[in-house]
Amino acid sequence: MSWNTVVGLEIHAQMATQSKMFCACRRQAGAVPNSNICPVCVGWPGALPVLQGEAVRCAIRAAICLGCDIQELSRFDRKNYFYPDLPKGYQISQFYHPYALGGSIPFTRDDGSAAVLPLVRIHMEEDAGKSSHEEDGTSRIDLNRCSSPLLEIVSEPLLMSGTEAASCVRSVRALLRWVGVCDGDMEKGNLRCDVNVSVMPEEAVEFGTRAELKNLNSFVSIERSVVVETARQIEVIEGGGQVVQETRLWDQDKEVTASMRGKEDSPDYRYFPEPDLPVVWITEDDIQQQSGSLPEMPEDRRQRWLKEYDFPEREVVPLLSRRENGDYLESLILEGVKPASASNWFRGEILKQLNEREERIEVFPVTAQSLALVIKAVEEDRISVATGKELLQKSLDKGSDLKTLLESTDEQVQDEGALGEWVDQVLSENEDAVNKIRGGDDRAIGFLVGQVMKLSKGQAHPKKVQELMRARI
Repeated sequence: MSWNTVVGLEIHAQMATQSKMFCACRRQAGAVPNSNICPVCVGWPGALPVLQGEAVRCAIRAAICLGCDIQELSRFDRKNYFYPDLPKGYQISQFYHPYALGGSIPFTRDDGSAAVLPLVRIHMEEDAGKSSHEEDGTSRIDLNRCSSPLLEIVSEPLLMSGTEAASCVRSVRALLRWVGVCDGDMEKGNLRCDVNVSVMPEEAVEFGTRAELKNLNSFVSIERSVVVETARQIEVIEGGGQVVQETRLWDQDKEVTASMRGKEDSPDYRYFPEPDLPVVWITEDDIQQQSGSLPEMPEDRRQRWLKEYDFPEREVVPLLSRRENGDYLESLILEGVKPASASNWFRGEILKQLNEREERIEVFPVTAQSLALVIKAVEEDRISVATGKELLQKSLDKGSDLKTLLESTDEQVQDEGALGEWVDQVLSENEDAVNKIRGGDDRAIGFLVGQVMKLSKGQAHPKKVQELMRARI
């Protein structure tokens, strides 16, 4: 029998706000455990939550980007359950009246075609704390994450593969990062995903019983867990058993899913309206204000770059991976660098330096204005590409000002008299290489040019050296 896999996603994105959702505590990853907490975070009796406007503004931006219908009135509810990292015994969420309905996630099918995953809703909620289980058998609770602002993006079920499910999450991550709603750091748990998986015979019209795979925090985990869980469910059904609705954990090392608990339905959480918070009123002015503050979106930028800068399509894709990368590249162009040169330097030298330094472009110590001076000097043949790269490296290694380094660098020698002396000396000292070139072996020309560059201590203009050398040979 042939089977189809059906996947539904619940993506949890921690919003990149300064404060938490319902208090003024700092939202900060990596802080000393239990240092950024207050009576509201830890649920002391009588402590009242206050909705922070920054979180609502972030939520509106996310809904706009995903094409959702933003509701004028929404409301918070209490989701009741017990877990050690949830000190209140309930989570403030939105169930009955979420702030955004509908929308979709664009993604790429396995065959390369474009598709969309329909959304049910997006709602705001607070995060729980974090439990860590030690090798000595003890468990520790860090409540710093309590009350951090979350978006839960809930999709409709759709026939898709594990690769396509990962593509959906990757698409959401890219969009939220682009507009500054979420930093998308999956290793820190700032974006994680629950994946609902079910299988159905190819000719069937009804979905099968789903299992929820909880808290997946990497694209590999999403892709592989769907594949493994699909195979498990098919094996259960073909063996005469029934798939049970439950929550399962994913073991990345063993590549297996394991039963965690029975899957709750909404009545089990005893949702009821949050009595300590008023309704949320989002006006058309609020929506327009956030819409107007959004940056140029990836597809709009892609089309503009293809038209204005004549970039090849293959170059545009990596340049659009992060909005800040594109901003830096465009700053180079606005400083007078040719688009092709800006693209080559960024995709080559800058991305290499960022990877080696494990930095993002936002904290890169060399400004676009300084780097543009070096690139333009290369374009104008005043210095060589190699010299330009050396200056950049020296600036990074020693913390020197790139503009100052450039001003103290000798420009390339282009005077034919001076170049001719170096060329004549190298030709006279390398007769074997000259004879090979005269015999049709052109590979030796690079060696001879290199000897001239060495003799001139890098000051000779390599293109003019080669022209003179060929003329003499």
